[in-house]
Amino acid sequence: MEWGELVSLMKSKLGKPDKSLYEHSKNAEIIAEKLLDGLEIRDEVRSCLLKHVFLHDVGKLDDRFQEKLVGKRKSSPSHAFLGVELASRFLECEELLKKIALLSILTHHSDFHEGLFQNEIDEEEVLIVDGKVISEPANFVMELREWAGEIFGWNDRIGNYSTLDLRNLYTLFNGVLRLSDWMESSSLSPSIYFTDEGFVRGRVEDYLIGRGFRLREYQEFVIGKGHGYFLLPTGDGKTETSLLATPPGVRKIIYTLPTITTVEAMRKRFEAIFGRDNVSFGHSLIFYSLYKEGRLEEKIVNKYAMKGIHVSTIDQFLLAFLNHHKFSVKEFALRNSHWIIDEIHSYPPFTLALILSGIRYAVEYLGAKVTVMSATLPSPLREKLKDLGLREIIPFEKVRERYERKRRVRVKVFDCPVLDYIEEIADERGLVLVVVNTVSRAREVFRELKEKRDDVYLFHSRFTTSDREKKTKLVESLDSGILVATQVVEVSLDIDYDVLYTEVSPLDSLIQRFGRVNRRGRKDGRAYIFIPEGKRFYLPYDKKSVEVSMGLVKELESAESELEYLRLNDRFYEEIWDRYEGEIKRNILEREYLITIHRFGISDRLLSSRDTFITVPAIPKNFWESVVELAENWGKLSEEERVRGMVYVIENTVNVPIWVFNEHKIYDENVYSRFGVFGVDLDYNSEEGLLEGKEKEIIF
Repeated sequence: MEWGELVSLMKSKLGKPDKSLYEHSKNAEIIAEKLLDGLEIRDEVRSCLLKHVFLHDVGKLDDRFQEKLVGKRKSSPSHAFLGVELASRFLECEELLKKIALLSILTHHSDFHEGLFQNEIDEEEVLIVDGKVISEPANFVMELREWAGEIFGWNDRIGNYSTLDLRNLYTLFNGVLRLSDWMESSSLSPSIYFTDEGFVRGRVEDYLIGRGFRLREYQEFVIGKGHGYFLLPTGDGKTETSLLATPPGVRKIIYTLPTITTVEAMRKRFEAIFGRDNVSFGHSLIFYSLYKEGRLEEKIVNKYAMKGIHVSTIDQFLLAFLNHHKFSVKEFALRNSHWIIDEIHSYPPFTLALILSGIRYAVEYLGAKVTVMSATLPSPLREKLKDLGLREIIPFEKVRERYERKRRVRVKVFDCPVLDYIEEIADERGLVLVVVNTVSRAREVFRELKEKRDDVYLFHSRFTTSDREKKTKLVESLDSGILVATQVVEVSLDIDYDVLYTEVSPLDSLIQRFGRVNRRGRKDGRAYIFIPEGKRFYLPYDKKSVEVSMGLVKELESAESELEYLRLNDRFYEEIWDRYEGEIKRNILEREYLITIHRFGISDRLLSSRDTFITVPAIPKNFWESVVELAENWGKLSEEERVRGMVYVIENTVNVPIWVFNEHKIYDENVYSRFGVFGVDLDYNSEEGLLEGKEKEIIF
């Protein structure tokens, strides 16, 4: 077949129900070209990439696909499989680029794995056009699949390319292809994908002026200097400062946070600053968030960072580095972006090691500029950031006074458990915060206090999605009463309490808890620290972290400013840094994942970026029978009933610690295959959350 004949066929066949295959393909190529704006790409790579976008859907020429488009068939063989050999005849690129391009075409709807299209290969499916076989792709696909399996997964070089170079090329080709295909199909303009530093700076300055603020000296200083790190106390405008630091030449803002709650709050703030049309957001409950707002049609735009300013939980990008579903699209979003990492102090060693490796890859291969910030950035971590080429972009001397002037709480340490002070807590007035380290102990404290007064509330991470949302709103609206909580309050809530009663936790965690009290510095804040009790007193943290903190907390009593907190935090990290160093040296991301494109089976709901302990989404037994019934009757439900069913499952899901889950797991094949969740044989109530299944069981 000659080129002219292929183009004529594409013009005569449908690509979508309302347009020809040629029109869809040509439009996608034009969008792809615009998506490449601002990226430094060799001419031969650009040419090959654009040609492969044009050719990606030639498998739709197949008679069966054409019949499906007009409603004469319910299904047809995969067009990605059927068309890849035909596309190979017209791709005139150097051999390695050509194979990457063909691999991208083959996987533009399916992530790569060793058994990809095995059924089609076994059935020897062929491309049939106007009743004639014009391509027999089975052997070609098998050879391409074997080639990919051989070159990816080994830290080696192929000619002038390292394995990381090849991954980088693959995610470039496949990311552009998927995006241009989706944008063309949805009639989206590629202009929504970009922003620039001028727009960001102007909107941030207007936002601050509108709220009665002017730029502080350190904010003026940092303008355009992003790609580094800085420290700034809570309440001193870290977010706006990081945005003002956006350097010239970036195409996109990627702003990442630890939790869904912080993302939801930040994206509403960003919508106020930049306008909803310019902001997308992402986290594992994106379906639920958009459903509640009547915006389900925007799921792909938000999930895949298709707006110029994107705010997301960081695990969505770590999962991309781990080759999770459609990972090439997330990686493409990071290209020439300003990646802002907030609250970096809040991650445990394993996750922090992933983040540091991810930064190195994003800078070296994706051209990202990275800005890291925290109120408590320990010196060992600052050294690691310097090793990655990130510099201090606000000299600490410019903000030292901000720390020296703040002392929002006076600290007193007691050598006893918090349960010994129930009477004193119950006698407090105003807004009282009690933070303990496990859900089980929080429930115990809550029950004791509830016997003494009515305005006592419980908040932790083992509530259903629906109840947790309601409790978040309640907690943030309280003007008096007692909130008993776990470490879930450290970074996730916009709260300002009068007094804190807390168990000893790792020192940086304690400092975050202090930040929930007297946030604006206008009151006489108090913080009382107690010793956790029991044989496993340190849970859910590691024993050394809690023991080191217990040796330092007494010095908090004499701290005259938050500058002393930083010094103590440095001492704390110097004592425990070996745990972080061990994970960093393992370098699991670069050694096992970035050298391959094989899909990874981990779910985004199984990667916890806040807890040392992995959690599993599960349905408590109170709701289990209803979910089983939904799965059994799925085929009989209307589209609207299915949406409501999905929402019911999401609303009644609890993230359960893996070891508790293993003790109480309920499995149903229909439920798991339909919704991706298990059940747990544990009781649940809306006031206290997930309940222990047996005596002495501890839920974190």
